[in-house]
Amino acid sequence: MTYVNDETQRNGWEELLLKAAAQVSLTPAVYQMIEQRYGVLKEILDAADDSLLHDAHILPQGSIRGRTAIKPPPGASGTCATVDADAVVWLPHAAGVDAAMVLEAIQERFEAGARTDAPIEELRRGVRIVYADENPGFHIDITPARNIVGNSQCDGNGNLVVPDRETGWKASTPIGYADWLNEVADLAIPTLTIAMDAAAGRLVLAKEATQEDMPTYQEYVDSNPLRATVKLLKRHRDMWGVRQPTDEYKPISALITTLAGLSYEKVARGNLVRWRSPLDAMIEIVDRMPDFVGGGPGNWEVLNPADRGENFAEKWNREKGVGDRYRAAFYAWHAEAKADFALGLRDLGGRDALPDEMRRKFGIPVTLVEAVTAGLPGNWVVPGMGAGKTRNKIAAAGLAGAGVISNASQHSANSLGRLG
Repeated sequence: MTYVNDETQRNGWEELLLKAAAQVSLTPAVYQMIEQRYGVLKEILDAADDSLLHDAHILPQGSIRGRTAIKPPPGASGTCATVDADAVVWLPHAAGVDAAMVLEAIQERFEAGARTDAPIEELRRGVRIVYADENPGFHIDITPARNIVGNSQCDGNGNLVVPDRETGWKASTPIGYADWLNEVADLAIPTLTIAMDAAAGRLVLAKEATQEDMPTYQEYVDSNPLRATVKLLKRHRDMWGVRQPTDEYKPISALITTLAGLSYEKVARGNLVRWRSPLDAMIEIVDRMPDFVGGGPGNWEVLNPADRGENFAEKWNREKGVGDRYRAAFYAWHAEAKADFALGLRDLGGRDALPDEMRRKFGIPVTLVEAVTAGLPGNWVVPGMGAGKTRNKIAAAGLAGAGVISNASQHSANSLGRLG
């Protein structure tokens, strides 16, 4: 395809990507619903008779703590059709306890205490509570954890280990990882904010078990190039998975988020930071992601920057060719993502092409693409259209029944101020 290389088209495509990132974000109502259900975890643990579960501390992790959770994609089914929320249950009395015993205690407590229509699901490193009756549905993955030997910090801080049903205790540092991600996201580079209508308050609960608040809704939705990119990458991954014969091998969110974070860190610390736009940063983040895959055959590595004992590419190292399938799926998906983050900078050959591709590749409604396009200045080249095809000229050609639109460049058009 032909790249148009017009600054007004770049501005319009940037606006559309940022609006798309806002569209895939959770709504205030959904976020508040998850927050309320998250608060119930404490009540369940408060009723525990098993001393192993006493004085537990509950903390959000994953996409909720990193502020990159997204809605499920259109056309998804099963667990993929629900919002993913993760929580860690830090257990101060689990030192020296067998991993299987901890997993059994957690599973028994939540099977007895959860009040949901769907049964508690057994996970490799914990349990899942599914709230299928909500709209959209969501699930909370609960992972127990304890301190590593030598870590004297409380409430899940520092390096932890989590129980694994197949391999015993595994390294994990959820707070350190989220702190790294948020610190990288705040590095000096032109930022953006996506305004929303409402914000959800924090839940403050204090009983026998203790609990850390989720980020407020405004903290979640106030975005920047890194978080916007991660949200769109995850939605793109989900839509890619829907189109595959099986989505078993699609890249996990922790892998995507880590590679994007490392890439953004490189972008933000570059020598040309001051002139980069959010679009420049987003495209470069995606382009550079494979640069941060380490190791080699049988020992591929994408390590947690806060805990080098935690490898988010561990599935790539599975035997009998299984690992090769996970790795191949990542590179196949990434090649599409790299191309699709530049969709609006190409001449796709027709007015309906970009809305259709945004729906297929990112699950973005055609109406959103049309609304953003309609709101752009009339002398801007429309994203996904050829050189000189501004919104005014397309409208004029439509009224006149013209078959050909002039290819005159619009480089002299004024640029829209950056969001934020």
